[in-house]
Amino acid sequence: MEERRSSNACWTFLGTSFPKAEIEYFCQFLLVYAIAVTAIVNLSLHSHNTELWVSLLSSAIGHALPSPTLHRPDE
Repeated sequence: MEERRSSNACWTFLGTSFPKAEIEYFCQFLLVYAIAVTAIVNLSLHSHNTELWVSLLSSAIGHALPSPTLHRPDE
């Protein structure tokens, strides 16, 4: 059975209710930018695994940037 996500799902922590979607968004945001900063630092320090850090950096940037969309005028 497929589990459906509700838009009003909340997590309770210490008696306070938090929106699940917002918590997931901010955790992903922090993780992606932490990876990007780590990759930039290691590239600037001339780490031995430059291919690894360039790949991680480009993946993080690709995940952080919004997908392009084509807006067509209504006909």
